[in-house]
Amino acid sequence: MSIRTKQVIMSNEAKVLKLFRERASLSMREAGEKMGVSGSLISQIENGRENIPRGEKLQRFLDCYGVGLSTYKKHVKEYEESQTDKDIVKSLIDKVSDKDMKTLRVIIEHFISET
Repeated sequence: MSIRTKQVIMSNEAKVLKLFRERASLSMREAGEKMGVSGSLISQIENGRENIPRGEKLQRFLDCYGVGLSTYKKHVKEYEESQTDKDIVKSLIDKVSDKDMKTLRVIIEHFISET
């Protein structure tokens, strides 16, 4: 059973699943139809609102995208290694609430003024 999460965390696994789906030239709806799930579920997984599938469920995704488990794991590991601090900050910025955005801006401006 998968559990929908309240916190949005786009994991490297989710990013790699999205990459594989796009490489397979499948929309979320098309991928969902091929796997017998909703396109909404695909979206929730790729956008960090649903846990990454494990075991047989993950294998259904990989089979749909024409990718083996070892290739998936290799891509996840390489994705982790290729992330710079700047990449990570950019990916997190959209998750900052409007309320906290001003505080973040002040912090960034402080760091920039000291360089």
